[in-house]
Amino acid sequence: MRTYYTYTNNTTTLHLGSLKPKLARFTLSILNSAMNELKISSLKDKHIILAVSGGVDSVAMLGIFVSCQQYFGYTLHVCHYNHGIRKESDEEEKLIQELCKHFNLPYSIEKGNVPLFAQEKKIGLEEAGRILRYKFFAKCIQEQNAFCFCTAHHAQDLCEDVLMRLIRGTSWPKLAGMQSYDPKRKLLRPLLSIQKQELINFVQELSLPFAQDESNFDLSFQRNRIRHTLLPLLEKENPQFYKNILKLKENAKYDTEFFEKNLQQLKNTLIHNNQEFSIPIHELQKHDKTIRLRFYHYLLEKLTQGHANNDTFERLDNAICYNKGNTEFKFSQQVRFKIKNSFLIAYIKTNV
Repeated sequence: MRTYYTYTNNTTTLHLGSLKPKLARFTLSILNSAMNELKISSLKDKHIILAVSGGVDSVAMLGIFVSCQQYFGYTLHVCHYNHGIRKESDEEEKLIQELCKHFNLPYSIEKGNVPLFAQEKKIGLEEAGRILRYKFFAKCIQEQNAFCFCTAHHAQDLCEDVLMRLIRGTSWPKLAGMQSYDPKRKLLRPLLSIQKQELINFVQELSLPFAQDESNFDLSFQRNRIRHTLLPLLEKENPQFYKNILKLKENAKYDTEFFEKNLQQLKNTLIHNNQEFSIPIHELQKHDKTIRLRFYHYLLEKLTQGHANNDTFERLDNAICYNKGNTEFKFSQQVRFKIKNSFLIAYIKTNV
């Protein structure tokens, strides 16, 4: 990890007036776009949590929100999750503490044992880290009574996410990748249309300190292989590739809104019992296949934040059409869908 601790004289009182006009316009455009996404006209008195890892992307997000805080009138709280995977994790935690003290921001930090959790749940390190990290964020939202929490995912992250979903065989509209705002989790991604280089330029212009995680260059991880091999090839073919992905995301948003309106009838017939959801097969058979497939996604989301292969959904739907009893489908180590007594049952299997 390389950590930079150089501060300029004006970072202590960082605000729009301290920025060069180009940077001020840059920050204002991001906050205005965020309000459009949230469908609100003001951020005044809103309490916002920033998920800051210490990397250049999240430090840029921190700088953007700090510089606009006085103008928009919101309050900030920083959250950092120490994954306990690398020896540099404690240095990154220290960096977050120094940044927050420097900008006089309250913060919450939690340290976990991701390798142990991954071993216990029999899942990969990346998935384990995501589960624990977002569990911590959810706790922070509740404790802080926050309006929303923000992550620093940017345009290249969105492109990587789409490519990973394509490789996994994810179906539409989930194929279009992460959305800018998830109201269920109060999750806002205000930088999703911003290129990483713009964030690097912003941080360098203000001489803000940040950490660089060397594991981001480890090609044993699929995300890194996509980031450093596949994505550069696509960008070489079309330097505006990320803009096409952004358009894809917008189209997916429109289709998702359409599906939600048509799913309500099925949701009304859903039976919920603890961690088990069930619905009569004949209710599913009344609807078009497109709606049924989207409903299977909805059930999966009720049980987990994981992704499913489209082929599994196709086989499930075929079984639904013919009401094939005693048929079970495995979506993860614990999540199961089964057909029994003319019901589709989605549940968590605990004795794995």
